[in-house]
Amino acid sequence: MDVASYAAISWNIHMMRFLDDEQSWRLFHHKVFGDQDCPLELQSVGETIVKRCGGLPLKIVTMAGLLSRIPRTPKSWQQFEGNDWQLGSILSLSYNHLHPHLRKCFLYMAAFPQDYDIHASEIIKLWVAEGFMERQNESENVEMVAEECLEDPIKQTLVLITCRKSDGKIKRCRLHSMVRDFCVRQAGEEKFLLPVMDYFPTPILRKHFLPQLLQNHPRISVSWHDLHLRDSTHSLSTTSIICIPQRGYRPKGSVQNFTSLRVLHVLHRDDRSYWELGQVFELSNLTYLASNIPDSIVPPAISKLQNLQTLIIYRYGVHLPVEIWSLRKLRHLIAFSFHPLSLPEGATLSLESLQTLSVATNFDELGMIPNINKLGICYSEENFYAGYRAGYLRSLVRLEKLKLQKHSSFVPHLNLVFPLSLKKLELSGRWISWRDMTIVGSLPNLQVLKLKKYACYGEHWETIDEEFGNLIHLLIDESNLKCWTTDSNHFPRLQCLTLHRCPYLDAIPFDIGEIPTLELIEIDDHNQSLLYSAKKIQEEQRVHWGKEGLKVAVKRS
Repeated sequence: MDVASYAAISWNIHMMRFLDDEQSWRLFHHKVFGDQDCPLELQSVGETIVKRCGGLPLKIVTMAGLLSRIPRTPKSWQQFEGNDWQLGSILSLSYNHLHPHLRKCFLYMAAFPQDYDIHASEIIKLWVAEGFMERQNESENVEMVAEECLEDPIKQTLVLITCRKSDGKIKRCRLHSMVRDFCVRQAGEEKFLLPVMDYFPTPILRKHFLPQLLQNHPRISVSWHDLHLRDSTHSLSTTSIICIPQRGYRPKGSVQNFTSLRVLHVLHRDDRSYWELGQVFELSNLTYLASNIPDSIVPPAISKLQNLQTLIIYRYGVHLPVEIWSLRKLRHLIAFSFHPLSLPEGATLSLESLQTLSVATNFDELGMIPNINKLGICYSEENFYAGYRAGYLRSLVRLEKLKLQKHSSFVPHLNLVFPLSLKKLELSGRWISWRDMTIVGSLPNLQVLKLKKYACYGEHWETIDEEFGNLIHLLIDESNLKCWTTDSNHFPRLQCLTLHRCPYLDAIPFDIGEIPTLELIEIDDHNQSLLYSAKKIQEEQRVHWGKEGLKVAVKRS
């Protein structure tokens, strides 16, 4: 109320209150049954359970998430009817109904600070590195299994989605403060993971108790400063460290005495904390490393980490030694940008386990990464024709996500060929003319297409039948496009259209409004004619087709 009163000048303040019985039931019913009717045999027990939630929306939603996951029978629901329903009890029930390996996944989130937005890709890679995933068979992609596992605690309202990707998948998530309190307490009680700063909020307490704690907990999350420990501090039982950078003086991190360490993850917060690499490279059990490094050069000693599966470096222009190709288990190799990767002489072996490589400069040795799933390559102007080889990409039959950047002012004449497996394509720099876009439109599995920094040259784009059959999201950012001719049948599944910095495009094709799946049109605030066009499409849908779902958003520059 104090914040609202201070902020409000001419607006009315919405008074927050508990929900009454009718509103509580409506919220519960929507979360459990959606548009379906509640079975009569569940009506009475359901109303009793909802009444015990006391009108608190978080309790109702959490309870609904739990009941939606168990058999819809009176007997199943009646076991929850007579409890006091404190929030901790509800969360305990949701937690206990998770499969044992999903409980580990949920408790692992206690490692992240309060109000921290957890990137889905970040937590998925950590779960895989910890070995939490259970696959039905060896052919299953373990990252995809982990992605599905993230959905389960979300369905039980234990984890909140804060941002989705353009293809609808989860991009970022977080724990509600009350849920995180439960998660921290449960993780500590089970000696699964200890968020040190939650249990010991002052540096003096941590300095005194941390050496003892390290002997009793296999996984810890801890501040960067607390890892600048005395040489006498050691731990043979600590297998995972999630490190939280802090402002101020940043001493070198020391992991010299953590000989059993498998996971070493520093949250990325634009800081320059780094480890003594000589110590890190002695950790022969290490499977996961995400951190900054002292300078851009990775020494050959990295070859000692033969168990390494994930290497993430928070730095541009990283120089990797030729020894990187000896890491046979490597699955993810990521930095803001890598310098050109050198190959060993007479190289015949490939990194068959590598799933992600991003962002590599002038990379053309695609035969070395035959099973790559996600690839980012940046070409410089002087090395473009030497580095890019038309047709090589087609050999990557497992490639689903491709980002090609080109820092160049000239317009190449390329015979672009993409693998049919592509689901997401991002082109930046001048790559293709609008008249040749059928090369992209014919990709059968493409769901997301992002065209940035004049990726397509020319002024006119005319699509044809049987193109972009599965495209969900189309983004055009910086373009000279003047005229766009299309038909609603050309983008039958489009949900989101984003047009930024397209100063010469006066109108969105009116047929775009006839696409039944379209949910959002986003325009920047510099092109008023485009905004008018989008509003007109929105109004046409509302008046003539009775559709209220289309949103028109304006991105402020």
